[in-house]
Amino acid sequence: MSNYTEPNFNKTIIHQLRGVGISDPEFVPCALGRPINNSLWNMIIPEIAEYRWKKPNFRLVIHAQDFVHWYNNELCVELHWIEKQFTEEQQRKIIFVHWDHSLRDWYEGHIQCVEFASHSYELVHQLRSRWDEWKDVLNKDYEYNFICLNGRSRQYRDKVYQLLQNKPNSYVTHGIHNPFPSHPYTDYNFNNVDNFIKMMPLYQKAKASMVTETIYEDHPGIITEKTLLAIAAKHPFMCIGHLGIHYEIAERGFKNYDDLFDLTYDVIEKEYRLEAAIHLNLGRLTSNYFNINKVKDKIEYNFDFLMSNTKDGYTKSIEQRAYKQLQEIVF
Repeated sequence: MSNYTEPNFNKTIIHQLRGVGISDPEFVPCALGRPINNSLWNMIIPEIAEYRWKKPNFRLVIHAQDFVHWYNNELCVELHWIEKQFTEEQQRKIIFVHWDHSLRDWYEGHIQCVEFASHSYELVHQLRSRWDEWKDVLNKDYEYNFICLNGRSRQYRDKVYQLLQNKPNSYVTHGIHNPFPSHPYTDYNFNNVDNFIKMMPLYQKAKASMVTETIYEDHPGIITEKTLLAIAAKHPFMCIGHLGIHYEIAERGFKNYDDLFDLTYDVIEKEYRLEAAIHLNLGRLTSNYFNINKVKDKIEYNFDFLMSNTKDGYTKSIEQRAYKQLQEIVF
C-alpha cells in the first residue's frame, strides 16, 4: 500500500495548519499500518509529552491515508480506538485528516475531523506531470460500449462479473476469472498512473465505464482512482459503490451522467443496490444504439475540472474544503 504522503500533500497540509494558527503540530503522515485485525488498521500514534498538550497552538494531526472501517455502518472503529487512548481534553486537540466522505457528519465525538483526499490529490498531480505518457488514451477506436474493470476480488465485484460476463458490446475484467492479458492483476503495482498507462488499450476502445468502487456499503466511502481515471480517459461513468456516491461526486465538483444512465439506484440500500444498478442500465449499455454524444459537454467539463491546476480545479477544491474545515475548528 502506498502511503500517499508525497511532497504535494505533506507540504500543503503543513502550510494549511500554520495558516490557521497551528504552529506546533505533531504530524503523523501515515497513521494506518498493517496488519488489519478485526477490521481495524494497526494505528501508529506517537507518545506526546504532557507539556505539549497544554500549549494553545499544539495539535496532534493524524493522517488516515486510506479508508477507515465501520461497525454496523455506525461506528468508525479507528476513531473509537483513538478515543480510548486519550483523555477527553486531549481528544479535543486531535485532528483526524481523512479520505472518507462525510465522516465529520457521522462522528459525534470530540476528535476534529478534516477531509483531505490525499490519495486523489497525489494521483492528479501525477497525471499532470506524466501527461505525455498517457495523452494517447484520448485517441479512441471504439470496440465496446463500456468496460468494467475488476481487479482485486471482492464479493460484490464477483457478483458484478457474474452478471456482466459475456454481455454484448462490453469488456469485463476480473482479477481471477478474466484478467486483462496485457496487464493481469498479478502484475499490478500500487502506482495507479503506471497501471492506467498499461490499461490504455481498453480505455481507448470503450465509450464508457461502469466503475466498481472500493467501498460497497451503506456507510461513508471514498472516490478512488477507479472513477478519476475514467474521467481522465473521457469516459462517462456510473459507479457501483457506497450509498449516495453519485451525490458525493457532484458535491465535490464533478457532473454525473444522469441523462445517460439511470442513477436512481444510488440511494437504494446495499442489499438491492448492485442488482438495481445493472438492471436499470444494462439494456442501454449493451444497445447497438448506445451514444455518448449527448453528454459530450459533461465529458469535457469533468476532464477539465480534474486536470486543472487553477482555483476552480479539483485539487484546489480538495485544498479549499480542508482549509475551510480547519478554519471552523480553530476559529
